[in-house]
Amino acid sequence: MTTNSATPAVPHSFFKTTRSACAVALLVSLAACGGGGGGGGGFAGFPVAGGNPPATNPPASDPPVVVTEAKFSGTAAAGLPLSGNVTVKDAKGATKTVPLVDGHYDIDVTGMTGPFVFRAEGTVGGQRTVIHSAATAADANGTINITPLTDLVVANIAGRLADQYFDSGDFAGVSPEQLKAESDALKAKLLPVLQAMGVDASIDLLRTAFTPLSSALDKALDVLRVSVDPVTNVATITNIVTQQQITDDLAVKAAQDAGTTPLSGNGLSTAADDIVAIRKVLSDFVGKFANGLPAPGELLPLLSDTTTSGYNFRFADQTAAQFTTETAADVNLVGASFTDVVIQRINYTIDADNTNPRAYVEFTHRDKNGVAFSNNQNVQIVKGTDGVWRLRGDGRVLDIDAHAHAVKDGASGCVSTGLQFSIQDVNPGNSNAAVAVVVTGPGLPPAGVRHVRPQTSGFWPIAGGDGSNYYYLASNCSGIASAGLADSAIAALPATPEYTFTAYTSGGAIAKITSSTFDIQYTQRLHGRALTLAEATAAAFPSVTTSAALSSYNGGGDFAINATGLNPGFAAEFYLSLFNGTERVEDQADVAPSSAGAASKTFGLPAVSGQLFRYMFVSTRDANWRQLVLRRQD
Repeated sequence: MTTNSATPAVPHSFFKTTRSACAVALLVSLAACGGGGGGGGGFAGFPVAGGNPPATNPPASDPPVVVTEAKFSGTAAAGLPLSGNVTVKDAKGATKTVPLVDGHYDIDVTGMTGPFVFRAEGTVGGQRTVIHSAATAADANGTINITPLTDLVVANIAGRLADQYFDSGDFAGVSPEQLKAESDALKAKLLPVLQAMGVDASIDLLRTAFTPLSSALDKALDVLRVSVDPVTNVATITNIVTQQQITDDLAVKAAQDAGTTPLSGNGLSTAADDIVAIRKVLSDFVGKFANGLPAPGELLPLLSDTTTSGYNFRFADQTAAQFTTETAADVNLVGASFTDVVIQRINYTIDADNTNPRAYVEFTHRDKNGVAFSNNQNVQIVKGTDGVWRLRGDGRVLDIDAHAHAVKDGASGCVSTGLQFSIQDVNPGNSNAAVAVVVTGPGLPPAGVRHVRPQTSGFWPIAGGDGSNYYYLASNCSGIASAGLADSAIAALPATPEYTFTAYTSGGAIAKITSSTFDIQYTQRLHGRALTLAEATAAAFPSVTTSAALSSYNGGGDFAINATGLNPGFAAEFYLSLFNGTERVEDQADVAPSSAGAASKTFGLPAVSGQLFRYMFVSTRDANWRQLVLRRQD
């Protein structure tokens, strides 16, 4: 419980819903911007709209073939197993869809006509992903993998995005010869990396069975990032360890592309083993909570220090002592798991900015029942001189977060949609030169949105605003100041927008970490753009009842808030505050809903005298981590 903060104060625990803003590039970044049978899909960061017109398909080498008593099976993965569905479309446009189970699928194609194109659609590491593969009738009753690499094989056959090719249904001419030529050509470009990660040189990228999270091919997918520009139809393949890149022009067939220099496998000598060790750090950490709350001291050996790594631990501006004390008391970690672990980058280059090998990861904290509490981005894991990997936190001297949110007023029913940028300074001594933070990114003014340091602790409010940190893009509420963006403008924002937080001094220079040369500048990615006003109006907000009228509560006793209509897959946030013009008392809690989407929280704020402003809200989340907030005030 805190007092005198301008906006809701939230505990600094490592794994809280208030830290979750989805968002960062996947280890294999082929997440679609849309997808589905209606098109609109594409690769992460590259919207499909405005791409090149469909390429002409090559002439059919073999006539379509109807298969009998046939099925396909395989794995859909992009470093992590894909959660979602697989749809197969045949040469006549018929489709069939089955769910994925731990990344595996089995699909019956009896009576369908080959050749076939497959679409795996869902999420990988919490980010929307659509990838493709292909097969001919001759492949029936065999394995067909669906990965970012098979997606490139299909795209090279099509001469355009595989997503567009699947939607067109015009692939009756896919032949075994085409599949082999394009698959072999892609493998040749990647073979040094594949072999460095332990993949056998004889692998068939389309047909060799593999197991997510354990096989050599899966480890190779961990270090390869693929993106495609739909305007140029050129794919870029990046080794996330060495940052080396090669390009692949989808319009150039394998026979004309033999001169491409393969992606180097140098610098990957320990990467395969390190990937396992990096993931183990997270499992070891959450394992401390397997049977109850650990003592803070039990967590400290898992954190980095200058003795072995040259890095002091810091997470959201908390020191190791602050972090372990708070985290060791988080009951939502008991029996919990860290899922969707994405290795964004591994930096082995040792220099003044990177004193030890360092990995950057993203993961989701789920409680013992699988309810998602947070998605944590840009978490660093450092390899010490003793060869042991340890958590370093995020290294930030400010606690920052970003949310897309929609707010419904419980009295009038009006709705607003926008963004919330949460900024706090837990330990001002390392960032005291910063007097403001400017947030820039999609949907914001060109100069950004300026947040100023509050007179007391708590969240930094937007300069010239109402004392809050909410930036509304659009609203149909009376008295709400918004940017007035049209729904078409909001809908045109990137599917997973990224926002940059830059701290400034009173003189207008970029603020630096105290006694350092490093700028205070950070980025945060969302898993979904802000909702349009129409989408927000149609959204499923929570329903709320209270043990007494909000207008009658002055503190000094219990006040219960009961909510239904919550998304059972995500923790709900409850908040209550009383403010008399000079003093604010408030409390907040993250609560896992029941399977029916219900949860409650009883608050006991201290009594406050005088004329009071009372405020409460309950928020849930949609599948893209956007907050849906039902608020009441008196």
